[in-house]
Amino acid sequence: MTLKKVYSLLFVGTLSCVLCLGVCASFAAERVVVVGDSITGHSMNLPYGFTHEIRAALSEANSDVEFVPLGGSGQTIFSWRNIIANSYENNQRLDIEGIFVKEEFDKGADTILVHLGMNDALQPSIKSDEEGFASWKKEYVSLIDDLRKRVPNVKRIVLTPPTMLTEEDYAFKNVLMDRFASIIEEVAIETNCEFEDTRAEFKRFVNSVRLLDPDFRFTLDFVHPNQFGHQVMSWSFLKGLGLDNVAQKYYETKISPEIRDFTSPGMSLTVCDKTQVDVFNIDKIFFNVVVNTRGIPEAVSADAVEIKTSGNLQINAVKKTDASGQFIVELSGSTADLPADLDVQIGSIERVLRLNAPYFVATGFVLADGASFSTPENYPKDKAFTEIDQATLDGKDPLKESFESPIDGQKLSWTMYFPTQFKTGANNPNAVDISIISPANAFEGAYVVRYIRSPKAQRCTLKLNSEGFSTTAIETIYLNGKEIYFDTLSPRHIKAKDELEVDLKEGLNILVSRVDHTYWQWATSFSFENAEGLSF
Repeated sequence: MTLKKVYSLLFVGTLSCVLCLGVCASFAAERVVVVGDSITGHSMNLPYGFTHEIRAALSEANSDVEFVPLGGSGQTIFSWRNIIANSYENNQRLDIEGIFVKEEFDKGADTILVHLGMNDALQPSIKSDEEGFASWKKEYVSLIDDLRKRVPNVKRIVLTPPTMLTEEDYAFKNVLMDRFASIIEEVAIETNCEFEDTRAEFKRFVNSVRLLDPDFRFTLDFVHPNQFGHQVMSWSFLKGLGLDNVAQKYYETKISPEIRDFTSPGMSLTVCDKTQVDVFNIDKIFFNVVVNTRGIPEAVSADAVEIKTSGNLQINAVKKTDASGQFIVELSGSTADLPADLDVQIGSIERVLRLNAPYFVATGFVLADGASFSTPENYPKDKAFTEIDQATLDGKDPLKESFESPIDGQKLSWTMYFPTQFKTGANNPNAVDISIISPANAFEGAYVVRYIRSPKAQRCTLKLNSEGFSTTAIETIYLNGKEIYFDTLSPRHIKAKDELEVDLKEGLNILVSRVDHTYWQWATSFSFENAEGLSF
């Protein structure tokens, strides 16, 4: 639904997204207040934030709309209800200097725009099952009710879903937030609110530009939008406000031509993480790369796809899918064949994808219900220990053993995870973002396995990084059957990084880490420094 008339807007957002218009309330015909999270906070605190962009566009159009952002880092649907309740008495400031919640609510608003959900997925604050979704929807409905009671003169409330968490469409968190978007649209209908699908617009730009420039980014840190991301949000929000003429002019004059090209021929490549039940054979792995094309005349059949690899990988098949201009490249080989480059050419368009050696990840291990830990001192290590830990200490390769899954007694599933540019850790071949393939619920555990091949016995430095800006996890690391590390890694604690001296043997070395997630992001990296001739 599109807003046909502009009212003052009160915007409620996810991580800290707040829109701010610098017009005095007493002179503004319309009042827009944005309530959000850190992204809304960035909209005012970054020089290119969407609040600055929208204010400038409104000023240029001689509009008297007042645009006020209320963005708070880490805020969720749940926490914003508390902020609203406290605002009757307490004049709380969130991320933006000089803007206070009580003061802005007391002034009233013609329209409230809610832009939340990012932190609900990032923490996460809900469980990704039907019961969790139902609970989240109920809480969202209650938030709308809270806002109407707190700002009784509000004429209209506009709901917008969050943008992207990592820039991989298929990442678990993005699939989760796709569900959020559907729920938010349902809430809008059921509560007589408006819905502006900013998320769909954001994803449309990302996927379009990726066809033209495989290295293009729309986020600063896989969560917060960069300058181009804020441009897309500004345009979408102006549309949501019903300012069609202002939005169109902004699109034509302010959005970078490089990101609004939806017609030029292009191609993108995506390596797919693959889940396999029970044991993996690292000497014979199978995986796929998805090739998406646009506007390439030759992209009508698999015969037009020319493929080369820089290593010993086998190209087993190239198949056209039902989607327009999409192909699947089926590959196989040994983990020893990676990293390698995959070169794909169709007509005059050529793309090269770096295929880094994979990690192997098993998730879904949960500590005792109600457990609470953030440091090794209060970590229930005895409860976290499983048969995988025991097999590792017994000198066995856990990928070659058969274990029962902790979920429903099924065979354990291992996922072959490929580090790529648009996951947390960027193009770091040593990084793994477990939340790409997992709900990353509080106190969820995962096992991460990596193979290191050394041409000789040698001592080197193992460097550890929590990755991301908000990871909190406790890591237990085994190397060749011996426990070598146990500690918390998190930018939120004393240690975000660590290192230790380790001994590698000649030939195949096996690193196994249990990475127990407490909250927020769930990404880590393991890199070996000061070593000669290693391969992964």
